[in-house]
Amino acid sequence: MFLGSSYAQTMEEALKNTFIEFENDSTFGDKLDAGNRFGLIASKWNDEWITQYYAAYSKTILSYLEKDENKKDVYLDQADKYLENIKVLLKTENDEVYMLAAMIANARIAVKPGSRWKKYGDIFDENIAKAKNLQPNNPRICYLQGMSKYHTPKMFGGGAKNALTFFEKANELYKNESSNDILKPYWGKKQNSDMLVQCKKEE
Repeated sequence: MFLGSSYAQTMEEALKNTFIEFENDSTFGDKLDAGNRFGLIASKWNDEWITQYYAAYSKTILSYLEKDENKKDVYLDQADKYLENIKVLLKTENDEVYMLAAMIANARIAVKPGSRWKKYGDIFDENIAKAKNLQPNNPRICYLQGMSKYHTPKMFGGGAKNALTFFEKANELYKNESSNDILKPYWGKKQNSDMLVQCKKEE
């Protein structure tokens, strides 16, 4: 049904409608369905880097939500394949692509923090630095730094108190970002607001 209806939509319409569903879906099953639709969109418009971007984004989020540890890396393997497609198609530096790579690395750490924090932590930091060099006011930089800091043990400088500053800065930057153009990623605003509330509650 989706394949049939997608031909009546532009790429932008298909991405926008699927993104709205993915972000608003409350159950893992519904998010999985929307994520699979992103995969179909990426297949149909396989010469557009932005379709590969949203497919990778959805796989990364699904990895965070997946309960089965063995399946988490399967989603991230798929996300990495889409990321490689992006690099082939884009051929230029892009801060949102670096942010995507950072998020995938952070998700890899989340699977097995004890054994992965060093390898993927370095990859995370490297991509954050590259994104910041291109666009320092990208709110997803502070948002992902806040998430990383929040999930770092307090003894190593993490926790809610130290993460709060990043979420507060991201919140200000999100205010200047438009959500009208699906071709310019704008994810993270709601999640950042939720983490602001969570951190203040813990503190």
